[in-house]
Amino acid sequence: MKEILHSLGTMYKIERAATAIYKAQVCAFRGTEIADKLSAATANEQEHADNLKARIEELGGTAPRLGFLFQMGGMSLGFITILLGKMRLFKTDCWVERKAVKDYNGFLQRVDFDEKSIALVQKNIEDEKKHIKNWEESIKLLSNQRQGGEG
Repeated sequence: MKEILHSLGTMYKIERAATAIYKAQVCAFRGTEIADKLSAATANEQEHADNLKARIEELGGTAPRLGFLFQMGGMSLGFITILLGKMRLFKTDCWVERKAVKDYNGFLQRVDFDEKSIALVQKNIEDEKKHIKNWEESIKLLSNQRQGGEG
């Protein structure tokens, strides 16, 4: 049980970071469809964090107290990516999401989760894959705007 709680706690911290990254990045795209996608991703990542916290508590554990540090780190990364430019921002977001998918799959392979936890992790993986698709589409959109002389 200790390994399950530790793994879910690690995922919880990752989700707190992702929530903060997207929340910070929204301001770079105010009033655009991309801002709406970032806001939706923020809400989705917060849902992941909330669901992981609830699962941890259902299993008799408590959410990691240092989750706020990951949130602060995510916010810092979010603002740094704004400074690096919109293309680099989404390339970084793709990297973050691919890393999350890889880490989640690694947990599924290493940890003997119960069925309910497996379903939760698998749902999160599918959501992260949707985020990757959104950020790849955003990169293409920005690239097309550059080629067309816009942006």
